[in-house]
Amino acid sequence: MAGVTNRTPENEKGSCGSGNKAKNGYSSSPSRHTAVQAPGELLPGSSSELLALGEAAAKASEHAKAAHFFTMAIDLLAKGMTLDSKGRASRADLQKLNTSSNGELTSLLSGRSQVYLRQGDLAAAVEDAETCTRADPAFEKGHLRLAVAYEAAAAPLELQLEACQRAVDECPGSQLLVARKWKLKKALAESTSQEERPVAATEEWTIADTRSLADDSTDPRRPAAAADLGRALASGAHGLSKDLNEAARYLRLASSGGDVSAQRDLGLVLLDLGRPVEAADELSEAARAGDDEAAAVLQQLAAEAKAQEDEARAKLQEMAELGDPRAKQMLQELMA
Repeated sequence: MAGVTNRTPENEKGSCGSGNKAKNGYSSSPSRHTAVQAPGELLPGSSSELLALGEAAAKASEHAKAAHFFTMAIDLLAKGMTLDSKGRASRADLQKLNTSSNGELTSLLSGRSQVYLRQGDLAAAVEDAETCTRADPAFEKGHLRLAVAYEAAAAPLELQLEACQRAVDECPGSQLLVARKWKLKKALAESTSQEERPVAATEEWTIADTRSLADDSTDPRRPAAAADLGRALASGAHGLSKDLNEAARYLRLASSGGDVSAQRDLGLVLLDLGRPVEAADELSEAARAGDDEAAAVLQQLAAEAKAQEDEARAKLQEMAELGDPRAKQMLQELMA
């Protein structure tokens, strides 16, 4: 049962933890309390302000600071909440708190889960994500956070599928969750029905073996092999000639098999091929599935597009001031 737990100041994985680390067998070292303000500086007193500070710190990759802000906000919201004998709050109380905070609780838990994942604290990432889904079972992002955290923690496929099935039951309209559920069903079926081909210790694996797996639609290792081959073709590694079109084909195979990192790499290859619209679609899907690098690339592309737009507008302004009638007309159209 998820709930709010009391922790010592040295451990940032404070409030609203589900206590599932021991149950699931994950291990992690405690995150130390991190000073985030200069001496004498006062931090904001509301949970919404702390949430905004945490999100800004996370965006700037200041993970320890973000975790601290998120934890302070959660502690503030959960103050006075009734706890059971194990120091946890009930699901009903979590949902009541999330409603009264206008969804702030789930935003905080979701954000902190992602921060812990970036720090490599998989147990804490799983714990916060699961509590998030209990605080609001219809919150799609919480279920996606849990799915990504479970995958990163190499949780058993059965456990991942069970969580994903609950997610689909609560969010039946989520294409990302439905796709992940069927990917897990397929992986579980293949893992129980087909043993991997044994490889002798003296056998040297080659890029030809990787290609053979990537071309074998019956082998459950195909997505992973297709991803490896696609990346090799994209960079011209392992003695292969660089071939972006072939790289895109194999990365798409891996992406369709549920490999989120391959979907991100596919987006990057499509950018190199001069297909920005398709690239943005792939990167957006990877970012929605929890790939931080894809999200960062999208932010960079948006910033570059904005800079180009500003540069073009400044050039038009300069030409208009010099009396160019076409430049004046274009500026008028842009401002309309």
